[in-house]
Amino acid sequence: MAAALLTARASADTKSELDAAERELDSAQAQLSAATARWQAAQSELEGLQDRIAATRARIAERASAIRSIQRGVQRRAILAFQSGPASTIDMLLSSASITELSDRLEFLDSVARGDSDLMTALQVEQQRLEWDRQALASDIDEQAALTAEYQDAKNEIAVQTGRLRNIYEGLERQYRQEQRSLTVLGQSVNASGFIERCPVAGPNSFVDSFGWPRSGGRTHEGIDLIAAPGTPVVASHAGVVSQSSSYLGGIQAYVRAPSGSYTFYAHLSGFATSAGVSVSAGTQIGYVGSTGNAGVPHLHFEYHPGGGGAVNPYPDLLLVC
Repeated sequence: MAAALLTARASADTKSELDAAERELDSAQAQLSAATARWQAAQSELEGLQDRIAATRARIAERASAIRSIQRGVQRRAILAFQSGPASTIDMLLSSASITELSDRLEFLDSVARGDSDLMTALQVEQQRLEWDRQALASDIDEQAALTAEYQDAKNEIAVQTGRLRNIYEGLERQYRQEQRSLTVLGQSVNASGFIERCPVAGPNSFVDSFGWPRSGGRTHEGIDLIAAPGTPVVASHAGVVSQSSSYLGGIQAYVRAPSGSYTFYAHLSGFATSAGVSVSAGTQIGYVGSTGNAGVPHLHFEYHPGGGGAVNPYPDLLLVC
């Protein structure tokens, strides 16, 4: 009887500890999700702002060149006026052979005067536009500094919360080893009826719907970024054959191609966990979360290409499995 009571009390204590740990996990997950949303928004705004700053700098250079060209024209006109000297209407009347010649000379002088006036007006307009562009550039640079600070702050918060989330999860995992329980704690599940059957990040993660958000150079975001601690396992989200590559933007990359031609793409890995050409099932580890390529924080960039065509938004599918 006493042993039964002790077992019951131990079970109750374990359940209480698990419930408390799961509440802490939910809190850490919420804070990570908020930091993820801040980071994604700051990244998108920063990349758009960088394009705008580059365009303004190019416009300033063009305007400065135009001003120099106009100034050279004004200098040439001044030199010509000095060399030819002033000519009065009386001088022209006396030196003209006819009224027609006098009229032609006066009309020519009038056109020269109008040309000089036009040059000065064009110079003033370009100088004003140049000043406006310089003011816009200064404002954008100030905004860039503020956005960079926000980006870095969110990035630091992500590092703190991913570490916290991993520690909580590892504690939970030690207390409850059953795989299905671990998946449930993480909010992950299996979706056997969809193409994306498993969450591609097998561990604590956070993501927002950033598909289609602007990127620098006129690009758009063609996937979803799953924020996770470095080294977190990356798994095949469906069955297929693994291939591997690398690029400046994606860093270390992997693909899983199904027989139908549809495939998923995994970028910014820190390394591979399997060889190229291997057939894998959903849930097989293929790599590790990293920050290679153009990645501000450790995360998995995940894309879904039905039929081998263009990328479609995998966010709704990820909500079912992650």
